Amino acid sequence: MARKKVATFKNSDGVTEDTDFDMIHVCPPQCAPDFIRQSPLVDDAGWIDVDQNTLQHKRYANIWALGDGMNAPNAKTAAAARAQAPVVAINLLHHAGKLPTSCHYDGYGSCPLTVERGKIVLAEFGYGGALKPSFPKFILDGEQPTRLAWILKANMLPWIYWEAMLKGREWMTNPIHQV
Repeated sequence: MARKKVATFKNSDGVTEDTDFDMIHVCPPQCAPDFIRQSPLVDDAGWIDVDQNTLQHKRYANIWALGDGMNAPNAKTAAAARAQAPVVAINLLHHAGKLPTSCHYDGYGSCPLTVERGKIVLAEFGYGGALKPSFPKFILDGEQPTRLAWILKANMLPWIYWEAMLKGREWMTNPIHQV
């Protein structure tokens, strides 16, 4: 009932409740896909059970996971998966004896928050909500809405996603190496 500015929510018990709103942003409950939730790889909540730093499975040493199906306490975003992929690759090579060191994922994720037409806040953060800006503040302040962040989201991030990230080309991630 958007015209009346009333949202109807149904809880897990099937009870519905109407809530008035001026502005609303609603996200459905997140969960891993059924084929993951029904596998022996999951924790009690139904996510692939990995160490949040190495992304290696806690029970099966030859399994790593990244992206939306695993239980690391991070934002489930393309930016997070982009930062996780090199961590998993380096750790796989380390596990196979091809690299002398492993590395850690710091929980990086990014969420472009639209705050007005033509301006967004490019929120970049790690575990515990720690700010993790990837641009110098004088270029892109992740704490303020900017037109430049809007242009980045609208014109550059789709190209980075489709033409670089999904084709395995990466230049902006820097996994934290361990000795």
